[in-house]
Amino acid sequence: MRIAYLDDGSAVPDYEPGDLVRLLRDEPGDPVTAHAGEWGEVIRNRGIAGVDVRLAGHSRPRTDPLPIATGLPSRILAPCDRAGLRIELQRDLRQTRRNG
Repeated sequence: MRIAYLDDGSAVPDYEPGDLVRLLRDEPGDPVTAHAGEWGEVIRNRGIAGVDVRLAGHSRPRTDPLPIATGLPSRILAPCDRAGLRIELQRDLRQTRRNG
């Protein structure tokens, strides 16, 4: 995962294949197939078209009929570890000091 920093020093992740992510909110749209709290591995980042995440084998059984959530907005995802626990990214304190 690459990390960019906003002017205020807050971290913004740019997900890459292999990164583990957790859903912060339900998938937008109808029907909702991916729910808040589920987690899995990024398969593809399609930029503004969203992020594809394999949930099967992580927060869902490998035999799940809908193993992949496609086109998830990156704003509803957060990095997580192999147990599905959210990882908090540290602010860039140098940016904060420069601007404040």
